[in-house]
Amino acid sequence: MSGRVPPQGQPATPEQPSKGIEVGLIPFVASIVGVLLVIGIIGGVLWVTRDGEEVSSPTSTGAETPGGALSGRPTLKVSVEGNQLTWTMDYEGLREGDYFRIKTGGAPDAVTGGAVPLPRGETEYEQTIAPGVRQCGMVQVVRGGGTQTSGWSAVQCEEAGS
Repeated sequence: MSGRVPPQGQPATPEQPSKGIEVGLIPFVASIVGVLLVIGIIGGVLWVTRDGEEVSSPTSTGAETPGGALSGRPTLKVSVEGNQLTWTMDYEGLREGDYFRIKTGGAPDAVTGGAVPLPRGETEYEQTIAPGVRQCGMVQVVRGGGTQTSGWSAVQCEEAGS
């Protein structure tokens, strides 16, 4: 019973006993659960990205990997004579019937769009550009009628002489 005295003429009302959990306890428990959940997520991320262990990756002994991709990337070299560029391609696992595709553009980030397929067996591509113009390119290997491709080579750039 409370220490309050009811006004005269009114009977004293007994206090009702509280039922269940106090309302202030629910937010406290929810915040504890939330903090534990955040700690668990951070711990999981740190565990997965920890240093000192090498992530295993599939290896291949041949030039093909599952899924139709060729392993590795070809190399590309460019030489210039006057305003004539010569792109020279090489790929360690090149087979008869394979061919190269080359993309060119005026800047490394402009090497996009349609790739030019070279005739089968060709490893050089010649391109004439205006003097003082810079040209960049990258190449990939195609096998099996286009069902298998290598990754693209690193972008190479050269400027035509004046």
